[in-house]
Amino acid sequence: MKVTRTTCIKIDVPANRREDLHRTIEQFNFAANYTVQHGRNDDGYLILTKAKIHDRVYHGLREETELPANLCVRAYSKALEAMKSTVADWKKGNSRTLPQFNEPSAVYDKRTLTIKDRSATISTVNGRVAVDYVLGDYQKSYLDDQDYERRMGTLHYREDENAFYLHVVIQKEVEKRDGNKVLGVDLNLKNVAVTSTASFYDGGELLWGQNHFFRVRRSLQHKGTRTAKQVLRRLSGRETRFVLNRLHTISRRIVEEADAHDCSYIAVERLTHIRERMDSRNDRVKRQMHNWAFRELQEMLEYKAAQYGIRVECVSPAYTSQICSKCGYKSSSNRDSGGWFECEECGYAIDGDYNAAKNIGFRLITVPSDERSDGLGDGHLALKSGMLNGNGDYTAYDVSSSDQESTDKSTTSFVDR
Repeated sequence: MKVTRTTCIKIDVPANRREDLHRTIEQFNFAANYTVQHGRNDDGYLILTKAKIHDRVYHGLREETELPANLCVRAYSKALEAMKSTVADWKKGNSRTLPQFNEPSAVYDKRTLTIKDRSATISTVNGRVAVDYVLGDYQKSYLDDQDYERRMGTLHYREDENAFYLHVVIQKEVEKRDGNKVLGVDLNLKNVAVTSTASFYDGGELLWGQNHFFRVRRSLQHKGTRTAKQVLRRLSGRETRFVLNRLHTISRRIVEEADAHDCSYIAVERLTHIRERMDSRNDRVKRQMHNWAFRELQEMLEYKAAQYGIRVECVSPAYTSQICSKCGYKSSSNRDSGGWFECEECGYAIDGDYNAAKNIGFRLITVPSDERSDGLGDGHLALKSGMLNGNGDYTAYDVSSSDQESTDKSTTSFVDR
């Protein structure tokens, strides 16, 4: 399996060449937006094949911009992928506007970006720019790893720092981990994530941060001054980094949890329509769900897990919060509005998110082996003190932990945060 990472590298740009990078980013976004505006056939339908979009917009981009030929290709390719995603949503009946590009970034490939150990050369509207890296130990560890192949990169400008960054994509091959043990993970608002091994990742700090940035944004938008608009742009970058930093920490710890329990798989819910499934009449909760980075967290899990040879698999989310993970009884009344689960059939009482995490993991191991090429139908679900097979048979990890079976099989004492 392939491991793909993106390394964020701050670059030292000569003062007399900074404007060239700014112009390049500006014209790259213009080219992407131009593609969306002009990328239609004679019947008015969006063009979704690369060869046809090239014929439709390439020469116009060369005339309208100063971008080198390969950057024009990268710009219309970026727009094409966004257009495909939009059309796919339309076909599912989802309302979505055509993509717009205004982020201060531009996409590069091997022909437009030469990545060296401690420096790079970047293609611009005014020739190539040589830049040096400003590296920490983290970035050095990846750049110096000879197993990684440097694939492509994205140039970013952070207005709040007045600095340019290269997000370099690197890739290497890793062997898949043997075995069929699964870690179930439930994603939510109150708890960002809960695992089938009873690890809880509280969402309070993230929710506080989102609410804080929301209040500041609302105040600045109300002012409407030029200075307020400048602060808003800087605030957007800080909020994004605040959220991503915490999601990186959470995803890393989940993968470490899977590794510690010798899991070969991490099971998560399929994210399709997750916000609709978590519908709420509370406007504040609706806003929080709209801003919640479910997809980003899952993507982080996937690429971090890949480094260990662990695969992330998606399962159907249907009724995972209503089914009792002990006896299998399903009822919408099993879980109350506060998130606590108590089975009406067997009386099993447990945190609702933890119950869902176990159901998610159990759902993966009970998929019939003839429906999966890897035969995971005979897998085991990792719990705090042992594991369950597809028949519900429990096995403790060792003799000393066998007396903890009640932690996973009976009441509420499992909540060890």
